[in-house]
Amino acid sequence: MASSRFKGRSKANIGGRSTGILGIAFFCGLGRIGLLGPDEPRYAEVAREMFASGDYISPRLCGCLWFEKPGLLYWMSAGSYHLLGVSEYAARLPSALAATAAVFSLLWALGRSGLTRVAVTAAVVLATSAIFIGFARAATPDMALTAAVTIALLSGYRWTTASGRARTLWWGVLWSATGVAVLAKGLVGVVLVVPVVAVHLAVIGKLKSIGWREWVGGLVIFLAVVSVWYGPVTARHGWEFLDEFFYKQHIRRYLTNRYHHPEPVYFFPMIALAGAMPWTFFLAPAFARLRRLRPRVKAEDSLVTLAWVWVAWPLIFFSLSVSKLPGYILPIFPAMAIIIGVEVERFWGGDPGGSVKFAAWMTALVLTAIGVGLVVYSSVQSIDASGWRLILIVLPATAAVAAGTLLAMKRDRAFVVGVAAVMASVIICAVVVLLPAISDKLTLKSFSLETAAKLRPGERIGFFLKSEYAPVFYSEGRVVCGVGEFDVLNALNEETLVQALESEPTLLVITGAQWRETVENFRSLKAELIEEKGNTLAFRVALRR
Repeated sequence: MASSRFKGRSKANIGGRSTGILGIAFFCGLGRIGLLGPDEPRYAEVAREMFASGDYISPRLCGCLWFEKPGLLYWMSAGSYHLLGVSEYAARLPSALAATAAVFSLLWALGRSGLTRVAVTAAVVLATSAIFIGFARAATPDMALTAAVTIALLSGYRWTTASGRARTLWWGVLWSATGVAVLAKGLVGVVLVVPVVAVHLAVIGKLKSIGWREWVGGLVIFLAVVSVWYGPVTARHGWEFLDEFFYKQHIRRYLTNRYHHPEPVYFFPMIALAGAMPWTFFLAPAFARLRRLRPRVKAEDSLVTLAWVWVAWPLIFFSLSVSKLPGYILPIFPAMAIIIGVEVERFWGGDPGGSVKFAAWMTALVLTAIGVGLVVYSSVQSIDASGWRLILIVLPATAAVAAGTLLAMKRDRAFVVGVAAVMASVIICAVVVLLPAISDKLTLKSFSLETAAKLRPGERIGFFLKSEYAPVFYSEGRVVCGVGEFDVLNALNEETLVQALESEPTLLVITGAQWRETVENFRSLKAELIEEKGNTLAFRVALRR
């Protein structure tokens, strides 16, 4: 009876509540801070140059060919620029939409499989997990890949429970989504889907049920999707593309430290645990139940088995890689949401197990720590806490205390909703109060805009012993291309700048404050300081005649 009441209410309320959670988690204040790190400005600029040129085959950064990633993100961002104009919001919107697609795919696929409550809890867990929120708000291809992988693997699961036309349909969606994953981030799309599907089918005893016609049909669908971009870009650029994209950006990135991202072998397991916060502790009871799964008997156990394989394979594969970045394992988090969501659903349903209760109390403790941490951080950073800002700063801590109180009162369902509310309040506090206050510490947006405004007609930007990419986007690509391992000019010595100035009358050279004396005392170059902000300087540099 309780389950039917829940199902009836959920049909009326899930859509509105999910939309509200996603609206805050993924879209609230999406453009309130400048592009961050090296990746956001580069991907946003490649998309801007595609949009400006109308060439949607050849990715270019600062006018030079740039084959680091496939075309999907650039197409999505260019479409966003067309509708909304070129901005940080428009650059990040594709990732927010991809994250939304991943959450609703989870909600819909599990709901259609008769797992309504697990669908709801898994969707809430995914939408409020720390790392998923972060990448949903970043202009990188990781979330597009994650959405495609999620749709592919959930389609594979639906295929195992379907028959007739529905079975054929899900098989087609599986391979179409795998093709989209390859358009999002390359061959890793195949690596993250095919082994997981194969192992899951083997475990549940259905691998041999796939006929050769299905394999051929799936391959044809996959090739038709990927050929949309890989066909014309290979035809146009040939070996230059194949060498850069497949060898350097796939094989060499995996096997060497060429791109300077070394981490220990335990790096990704730690990222997985931290990224699932505040829900991480629900993994403990899930792991304890692992040996009791009966995937050939129960549909829910088959789903959980798929989720564990989905988590384990990428962790193993990427842990063996020399180059490691957190975004590599983003596609495992929908699977972790399923695993955690099953345990949260048991807690929601009144499971008296001690490990589940312990996980809930640890979650409440984490939320309290986050809330208190925001208050302390605001004080340490001397952030304005007057008026309504104070309300937003203390709101997460207040909501965390309220959630803990609900847990103590054994209001289990209200506690789960409270966890989501705390995470929503953290996002509001961060994007409205905290991030704008520390924006200049996180991004070079204002410096880049001021420097770009001082560019003379035809003049471009270079760098000296400082790798920064915000000026790439905010100057609209008016940056000198790099050579070798640098995609923009980052001179390591005076001679490199001299060589660049043989074809440039002047350059605006951005460097760190520690190199000020070095630049001002160049023997072959004269330098005029034109912009200074914090530890970043911009000089107009020309050859001494």
